[in-house]
Amino acid sequence: MVKKDYYIILGVPRSESSAGIHDAFRRLAKLHHPDLGGPEQTETFQEITQAYKTLADPEQRRSYDQSLRRQEGLARPEPLIPDPMSISRDFQTVRPSLDALFDRMLRNFTGLNVPKGERIQGLNIEIAVSPFEAAQGVVVPIGVPVFGPCALCDGSGRDWLFPCIACDGQGRTAREVTVQIRIPPMSHDHTVIEVPIDGLGIHNFYLRLHVRISG
Repeated sequence: MVKKDYYIILGVPRSESSAGIHDAFRRLAKLHHPDLGGPEQTETFQEITQAYKTLADPEQRRSYDQSLRRQEGLARPEPLIPDPMSISRDFQTVRPSLDALFDRMLRNFTGLNVPKGERIQGLNIEIAVSPFEAAQGVVVPIGVPVFGPCALCDGSGRDWLFPCIACDGQGRTAREVTVQIRIPPMSHDHTVIEVPIDGLGIHNFYLRLHVRISG
């Protein structure tokens, strides 16, 4: 029997601490609790709860990790494509729009003009996989745009007396960071995988990957 990857469900690495697993569960529970998201969230909430109960208990987690390694030793997924797919270039379906995405990420970086009570939002993207990849599981590398201080001017926006030519005087530049997203074995059409990206310094977005089986 193919086991669900509880680390993927909680959106944490397998090396995550107990405290990190607890924090991930609390965040996802708030997003998917049926009392807040409606009865259609019941199955997702139960899955999140089961993942947390297993990984929060040291003995259960140790046993689960061993069985997961045995399972992956039989069929380890390979990357879907060798190069990362860029959110800003390679996806036809991205919600919210790219303009809204960059505006929100810029506010996240600068801390300016952030609406009071702005809530974390899912960045919805659709990825097509083959029936074989859906059955066996696959790793999808996705390039996520992030803002950071300009390396040339150290974020000042100035090069001596002149505006920095690398960032046009803005003090920041955009780059892409690759996030490896695991699509678990036995995924079906419209499977939804949610991945936090606050480790990239993005605190007002998380990735929500919609799987579409094609071919």
